[in-house]
Amino acid sequence: MLQPPEVIATISALRSVRNPRLLATERGFQGAFYGALCTALQCQRLRQDGRIVEMEYQKSARHHLSQRPDIIYHIPADVSHPSVKDGNFAVWALKYMGSARVVEKDLRKLDQMCRVLDYRLALFVNVSSSKTHLDAYVGRFRDRLHAFAVPGVRGSSITHSYFSQGCLTEVHLPL
Repeated sequence: MLQPPEVIATISALRSVRNPRLLATERGFQGAFYGALCTALQCQRLRQDGRIVEMEYQKSARHHLSQRPDIIYHIPADVSHPSVKDGNFAVWALKYMGSARVVEKDLRKLDQMCRVLDYRLALFVNVSSSKTHLDAYVGRFRDRLHAFAVPGVRGSSITHSYFSQGCLTEVHLPL
């Protein structure tokens, strides 16, 4: 299956964060992943036309929700681009060693971002885990959702889960 360029950039960024210290916490991983993602998106020629990558951007009343997603890729709304629903390309949620129950909550938040702000891709990353827990997803945006499990330092592959033709697909990608 041909993957969207944001998914390819995500995989590239995930492969580049392998330092044990950065894999030990969500915040450490997020900072390194954010930098690697910015570089990977630039290599995919996706950072153009005012598109930017932002960390922990607070959504507010004008967005009709109050979330602080870990990373977003969008064109910020302004006078020339007034709608907060336009120009939303991808949203990422990260969790450190997330259990199925904890991941389910983040998947609901990603579902809300897709529904309210029309993000065309939602990506979940379970850091230092072998499970994506995408089977816990019960929302209506299966076609927009990709989940990744990034192993600790001793792991050998990233697990990439997504829905294809209504079925959950899981692929193991070498580091």
